[in-house]
Amino acid sequence: MKIQVTIQVSADVARILHQREAPTTESKELFKIAEELGVLLKPMHPGAEDPLLNQYFIVEVPDSATAERLIAHLRRCKAIEAAYLKPPDELP
Repeated sequence: MKIQVTIQVSADVARILHQREAPTTESKELFKIAEELGVLLKPMHPGAEDPLLNQYFIVEVPDSATAERLIAHLRRCKAIEAAYLKPPDELP
């Protein structure tokens, strides 16, 4: 079972990740972390036009140790506003 890490990036970096602007120092730092850890950032709300929704991405990792390592790296990145484990789904 994959574990999801939820990431909120800055508005500037969100526009870059959605390929609307050229890369910046902050976005390059984020790309480097993702490449080093072998993860892919996927938009949480693909196709959304709302700039607030466009700031959220998910990363799937194989285990909680990898998730914690990813979160620790991301929280040091200037492009990241938040990085956390997705809470487990609950029954209604």
